[in-house]
Amino acid sequence: MIAPFAVLSLLLPLLFLAGVLGLVVWTQRRRRARRLQRAAEVASVGWYPVPPSPWLLQIAANLFREGQPGEAYAGEYLGRGMCVLDYTYVTSNGKTQQTHTVNLVALTLPVGLPPLTVMHESGLRRMFRGRDLELENEQFNDRFRVECDDDRYGSALMHPRMMECVLVNPGLEWQIAGNAFVSWSAGGFAVPDVFARLDAMTRLIDLIPPFVLRDYGQPTY
Repeated sequence: MIAPFAVLSLLLPLLFLAGVLGLVVWTQRRRRARRLQRAAEVASVGWYPVPPSPWLLQIAANLFREGQPGEAYAGEYLGRGMCVLDYTYVTSNGKTQQTHTVNLVALTLPVGLPPLTVMHESGLRRMFRGRDLELENEQFNDRFRVECDDDRYGSALMHPRMMECVLVNPGLEWQIAGNAFVSWSAGGFAVPDVFARLDAMTRLIDLIPPFVLRDYGQPTY
């Protein structure tokens, strides 16, 4: 007769394995359900799948690091062309690796503009990203950094109303890259979140002064 302790010692690994397999199956089903739900939401708003845009991938690589594209969709928002992209990259501390997923949303601009980036300020960014444009709003300077090559252009674009709008939407980080206005956030994209960001991005785009578009803009082809 097998002792109860021996039976238990045989069963425990099997129970552990069954638990692990059950967790894997549950995780896969949950991911599949999320993909199906997102596909339905995407279809309902009229977006359509597109190949990942090389220029948007380059923006992602510059912001984070080289990585791999995920799903990409294009469409229109209030008369402007838009694109959304999932992007995954890996970081390592020499011992372990961590996979990160972010998503980028782009809206087209009427002209191409010089690059300008608005990011959350932090001690690490002060240390490693160098100087940023100091503006007249101290609260804005404490919470955000503006990176651009032309201080005069940056000051013209980041006027008081623009800074106020950024402060009202503190979760939004964004970049002007040619004829695109791009924002990003952590995780794979969700349609309701994308619409909220598109709304905030549109308000910021509408605040770009006409003389900035005229004096600094380049035609797009």
